[in-house]
Amino acid sequence: MLKLQQNRSAFIYGAAAVSLAILGSGIAYYIIEDDKQVKRRKEGRKAERAALHLLQQIKVQAQTIQTNFEAVETDIENQASTDKEFKQKQYTLAHSNELLLQLMEKLDAIRPLTVIVGNGADDKEPTEFEKTLVSNIKSKKRNVIETIEGLFRRLDIANVKAKKEAVRREQEAKEKALETARIEKEEAEQKAIAEAEKERIRLENEQKLKEEQAKIAQEEALRRENEEKEQLAKAIIEKQAKDIQLEQDQVAAQEEAVLAALKEVEHDEK
Repeated sequence: MLKLQQNRSAFIYGAAAVSLAILGSGIAYYIIEDDKQVKRRKEGRKAERAALHLLQQIKVQAQTIQTNFEAVETDIENQASTDKEFKQKQYTLAHSNELLLQLMEKLDAIRPLTVIVGNGADDKEPTEFEKTLVSNIKSKKRNVIETIEGLFRRLDIANVKAKKEAVRREQEAKEKALETARIEKEEAEQKAIAEAEKERIRLENEQKLKEEQAKIAQEEALRRENEEKEQLAKAIIEKQAKDIQLEQDQVAAQEEAVLAALKEVEHDEK
């Protein structure tokens, strides 16, 4: 009887020990699991903050891009701008579009579920808490995407205006080039006409000068001929005068000789 009671007591103590061991294991399991959940929640919250911070950075960058092209957006059709200024506006629009595409690529790389659960998201079922975090990231990401898409639409409108303005400027440049070519042609023609007229006048003056010089030469020759004739006539007259004078002198000498002879005769007679 005593032995039976001892066996019963041993059984009870053994059962109690097993129960305590099972209870302790259960408590330890729940403690470990709870610690894992707490750690998982902390990691999820940290990943959420990092993702939201990155999304905020992307949104700020988008706002900076918006600020840069807004001035161009309202002034793209300003015809008073120089071609250099217009090309700078075109560059700003193109560069803004490129920067927005880069931001979209950054957004595409942000996968909310992967950010919170990790690379094994397909094999790991997210908790309700993690689903909430994923939802927050998705909401913020959607907001940023809508902001950037709105900027893309504005850029599209601005680019359409820029294209129209570029076509207008190109047409204007062609018209100016044609007008410049026309003016240059007219100026060249006028210059050619002026040169031809100048050459005509030069040749005409040259001909007149030759004619004048020929006339002067002819007149000079005539003058010299007349002078020679006058000198010849004068020489002839002078010679004739000398001859007459000589003849007269001879006659006078003869008369004097006669008179002298007569006087001598009269003297002899006396």
